[in-house]
Amino acid sequence: MKRTAFFLAAMAMSAYAAAQEVYSFGRQATVSPEISETTVTFRLQAPKARQVSVSPSWLGYGQKLAMTEGENGIWSVTVPKPASELYTYTFNVDGVQTLDPANIDVQRDGPRYINGLLIPGDYADLYKEAEHRGNIHQDWYWSPTDGMNRRMYVYTPYGYEKGKNYPVLYLLHGGGGDEDAWCTLGRTRQILDNLIEQGKAKPMLVVMPNGNPGQYAANTLQIPTKKIERTFTNNFNNYQSLAADILPYIEKTYKVSKKRTDRAVAGLSMGGGQSFFVAFSNTDKFANVGIFSTGLFGGNVGNGPFNGEKEMPGLFENPQKYNKFDVLYISCGEQDDRIKGTNVVIDNFKKAGYNVIWETYPGAHEWKVWRRNLTSFVQKIFK
Repeated sequence: MKRTAFFLAAMAMSAYAAAQEVYSFGRQATVSPEISETTVTFRLQAPKARQVSVSPSWLGYGQKLAMTEGENGIWSVTVPKPASELYTYTFNVDGVQTLDPANIDVQRDGPRYINGLLIPGDYADLYKEAEHRGNIHQDWYWSPTDGMNRRMYVYTPYGYEKGKNYPVLYLLHGGGGDEDAWCTLGRTRQILDNLIEQGKAKPMLVVMPNGNPGQYAANTLQIPTKKIERTFTNNFNNYQSLAADILPYIEKTYKVSKKRTDRAVAGLSMGGGQSFFVAFSNTDKFANVGIFSTGLFGGNVGNGPFNGEKEMPGLFENPQKYNKFDVLYISCGEQDDRIKGTNVVIDNFKKAGYNVIWETYPGAHEWKVWRRNLTSFVQKIFK
């Protein structure tokens, strides 16, 4: 027995040592990114490379910073520290995009993988971990509308087990995204944890489903998509299963309120258009709606302006039919090409008597805008 125990212990130590060796063999400790009071330094060990650059998101899409090779094949570049925000970046080595192996913060944006870089301070402090942290659940549910068993993420706040009758926000991703997007790129849990802890938002559930017709779950699960036989009037009015299937599942499974005033739906881009149709088609179920940077308002439907009467008959000509929301929140990035068309829609809503909350933030069609949309929206609902 003693020999067996000794043998097993020796094998375990050998496996551990081998794992450590594989991790450290031939590698030099590289700090990247290194953040000081005034600068950020990127480093990459690539001794056989001919040309290396880095593309931090604050420069804008496609922009690169050339890096210089130093001792031991370590390429580096030091730049002024940007304003507080959660940024992303990748390296480019001899024409091949690659991740930073020294940075464990790796995010997925649809099929693309990128490194994260958090510059704390100001509102970006909401993206850090709070003292009291909620949970993210992965629920598989049956959707009779789609004839599919689908996955969604559900955020429950810290102390959920002790409470009841929580309000619910149904939060939708954009085109190319999936049920994982708002948790990773959107920092939903961190934002809600911090705001709830600070007393700026009510404890609530946030339901983040997959809004892509035919997708059972994120493509990372490698489940083939299903061919949807139903036809839709456009790419935004395609999510009837939220009200029909997801809402009843959540209200049966979790300790949530069933009051209309305790339900909200919001989303970005494609999800913003879906939120419009879900909310305005179900004013008896939802009292709060948030529409972030949607191409529905920005002229992406048929490449023409938004036709409210066609998409939702009576929207402007018979507003009392729909003008029942506690919060109607619309936002768009200041540099987003959808903002011009959205401004026209805002004017039409106001002329028809809707109480619209209209906010813009610096940025284009990007996550730094949508994280601030979420931060603002959750502080306004369920009051």
